Amino acid sequence: MLPRICIQDSIIAGKPRPVLWADIEAAMRQPSVQDICDKIKLLDGKDPDEMALLKKHLPIITPHTCRFRGDGARRSSNAVPSGLVMLDIDHIDDPRDFFSRWIAQQLTSENKIYFVAITPSGHGLRVIAEREPEESIPAAQKRLATWFALTEFDAVTKDLARASYLMPWSYVLYCEPAGLNFGTPEQEAIVTTHFAQLEAQSHTTTLPQQNVSESPQEKSAPSGEDLGGATFRGIEYAAIVRELENLLGGTPAMGERNQFYFTLVRYMRYICDFNADKCVAVLPDYGLSLGERHATAMSSVNRPRKGDMPELLQRAITAAEHALNNDTEGSPIANSQSPNSLPPLPRVLELICRRLPEPFRPAMVIAALPILGALATRVRFQYLDKQEHSFSFMSCITAPAATGKSFIRKPVNLLLTPIDRQDELERKREEEYKEALRAAKNSKMQPTNPRACPRNNGINVSIAKLLQLLAYSDGKHLIGIGEEIDTLVKSERAGVWSQKSDIYRLGFDNAKYGQNYMSDNSFSANVPVFYNLLLTGTPGGMYRFFKDVEDGLVTRFCFAQLPDMFGSDIPAFENYTEAEEREIIDIAECLDKAAGTIACSHVGVRIRRWLNEKRDIAIREDSRAVDTLRKRAAVIGYRAGMLAYLLNECVYEKSVGEFASWVAEYVFQNQMQLFGSKFEEVAQSQLVMNERKSCVVSLLQQLSEQFTRNELMALRARNGQSTRVDMVLNRWKSSGFITQVDKTTYKKTPKAHLPK
Repeated sequence: MLPRICIQDSIIAGKPRPVLWADIEAAMRQPSVQDICDKIKLLDGKDPDEMALLKKHLPIITPHTCRFRGDGARRSSNAVPSGLVMLDIDHIDDPRDFFSRWIAQQLTSENKIYFVAITPSGHGLRVIAEREPEESIPAAQKRLATWFALTEFDAVTKDLARASYLMPWSYVLYCEPAGLNFGTPEQEAIVTTHFAQLEAQSHTTTLPQQNVSESPQEKSAPSGEDLGGATFRGIEYAAIVRELENLLGGTPAMGERNQFYFTLVRYMRYICDFNADKCVAVLPDYGLSLGERHATAMSSVNRPRKGDMPELLQRAITAAEHALNNDTEGSPIANSQSPNSLPPLPRVLELICRRLPEPFRPAMVIAALPILGALATRVRFQYLDKQEHSFSFMSCITAPAATGKSFIRKPVNLLLTPIDRQDELERKREEEYKEALRAAKNSKMQPTNPRACPRNNGINVSIAKLLQLLAYSDGKHLIGIGEEIDTLVKSERAGVWSQKSDIYRLGFDNAKYGQNYMSDNSFSANVPVFYNLLLTGTPGGMYRFFKDVEDGLVTRFCFAQLPDMFGSDIPAFENYTEAEEREIIDIAECLDKAAGTIACSHVGVRIRRWLNEKRDIAIREDSRAVDTLRKRAAVIGYRAGMLAYLLNECVYEKSVGEFASWVAEYVFQNQMQLFGSKFEEVAQSQLVMNERKSCVVSLLQQLSEQFTRNELMALRARNGQSTRVDMVLNRWKSSGFITQVDKTTYKKTPKAHLPK
C-alpha cells in the first residue's frame, strides 16, 4: 500500500506529509483531538472566533492531494492529485439523521464512497469518494450532491491543496480504508498522471458552461444590471469592491477565483443584508458561471459571523468614500502611513495594543517583534538577495525616567508563555544534571549532559554561558530582555562588552561566533548566533550603550521612543480580559509550533519600492546617513512583513505589505532622529580624511592653474564625491594651496606643486 492522502500537524504548524490511512486513523484517536472537538461542541456556534482558534490546533488532511512537490509547502502548484474528491455539507441540525436518510443508501461498491464523518463543528458532514476518470473536482462534488439530494454545499473546497480539519474517531460514520490508500505503485502512477493532466487542461482552457439545467436559485439570482447603480451610504458597491480587491492583493489568478469570490462575499454580506442573491448581483463574475457564484455565495453568507462590520470592509468603505469626495489624490489605502500612525495590525498585535494608550502602541509593536520572532524560530524565508533569513529582531525602547517603560512587561510575559513553560522544564533538567554531577564527583560513571537550554535568560549571562546555550539551542532563538540598558553599560566597564557586541551584531544575520580555550573549565564552540534582544532605558543610558555608530550595532536595532510625559497625568494601562489573554497565549502557542520555509513576493515588492524611495532621497539630499540606515531598516521591515504574513496563516492581504513598510519607515525614522546627525558627522569626517590623503594633490593636479568653482564641482562629481565644495576650497585656501581671484575663480599657488 502507498499513501493517498497527506496529513499536517495543524493549519499553521509543519508541512503536509504523505501517510497511509492507518496513520490518519491513529491521529483521529488521539485524546487531544477528542478534547478540542468536545470544547467546540460546548460552544455550539455561539463564539465563532473561539471555535476558529480551537480548530487551529487540530491536525489537517488534504484528500485531493497525495503529496506535495518542490519545497513541500501546501500549495496547489506543488500538489499531485490523489484522484479523490471531498464534499463538505454544512449547517445540518442532525448529521447522523441526515446520514441515515440520504447517504447510507448510496454506500455501494459502484459509488466508491470511502469515508463519511461529522465535521469538528458538529453540524456538518464530510464525504470522501473516488473521482470518475474524466471528472473535475467541482463536477465530482456536484455528482455527490445530486445523490444526496442537496441544493447547496460548500463550493470552496475545489482547490487541490484544500485542507480538511480532522475530527475524532467517534465522529466517523463510515470508513472503507482500502480506497483511501493506493494499492500498488502502478495504480498510483496511473491515477496521479491522469488527474494531473486533467487539472492542467482545466487551467489552460476556458471553463465549459455547466450542462445541467439551472437550479431555481440560478434562475432567480439577479444580475449586476438588475441593481443598476446600487449604492451603500451613497457609495456605489462597485467602488467598495474595487477597494476590497486592492486590500486583498488584487484580482485573482486562474485557480484562485473561487476562494477569492468566497472571501469577497464573506465581507460584502455585511452590507448586502446577508443575502446571497444581492452579493452575486454586486460582485464581478471573475469568469465563474452563475451557478458557481451562487453556490459559493450561499456557502459564504451562511458562515458564522461577528456582530460588527469587519475592519477590512470599513477601510474599503472609507477609501471609496474618500475617492468619491475627491478628498485625496487617490485611495488613502495606497498612501504611505505616518510612522506614528499604526497600520492595520496582525491579530495578536492588535490584541496586545488595544488596552494601551494610543501613543504607546507603536513602541509596543516594536517591543513585540523580538518575542514573536523567537516564537517563530523554526520558520525561514529568503530576503531580496535570495539569502535565507530567520525572524531575528533586536529592539530598544527609550524614554526619560518615570514615563512608563515597564508597560511592555504584561504583554511580553503573555507572549512568552510557551517559551517560559519550556524553560521551566529545561531548568529542571539542568538542576537534575548538576545534582547528579555533584553526587558522582569521584565516580568513574559520570551522568550524561542533557544539553538543557532555557531560552529566556535575561542579559546578565556570561559569554561562556551564552555560547553554551547557543550551542545547545539547536538553531532556536534565545531571547534576552533587559529593562535597564545601563546593566549592559556596566558589563562594558567589566571588560566583556566587545565580545557581547560582536555576538549581538552576528545575531542579526545568524552568523557564527566562537571561542576556543585549552582549559576544560571554559566552554569552547563555534556556532551560529540566534539571539533576539529587547532592551529599555533612558536616552542617556541608550547613548552610553550605543556610543559608536560605526560598529554597525545601531543599524541592526529597532528603536522606539515613548512620548514625553512632562507635566502629564499618569497614563492608564487597562487590564486584558481573560478571553484576550487566552487568545494571545493561543496565538503564541501556534506560532511556537510553526515550522518550515515560507515565501511571499508581495512583501518583497513593497520593501523594494520603499528602498528605492529612500535611495532617491539619499541622492537628492546627498545624505550618507539616509543611504546607510535605509538598508538595514528595509531588512527589518521585510522580516516584519513576513511575520505578519505568517500570522495571517500565509495568506497575503494588503495589510501585510502595509505593515512591512510601516515597520521599515518607523525604524528608519527613529534611527535618523537618534543617530542621523552622528552618522553624517562620521561620514563627513571620513570624506575629509580621504581628501587629506589624496584629494589635496589629485584634485589640484587634475585642475588647471586657474579654475572655477563649477569646474571643481564637476570634477568631484566625476570622481563619485560630494559636490559640496565650500569646505574643500576653504581648506585649500587656509593651507596656502590656492588664492581666490574673484567670487567664483581660484588660482593655484607654488605650494600646490611641491612634492608630498
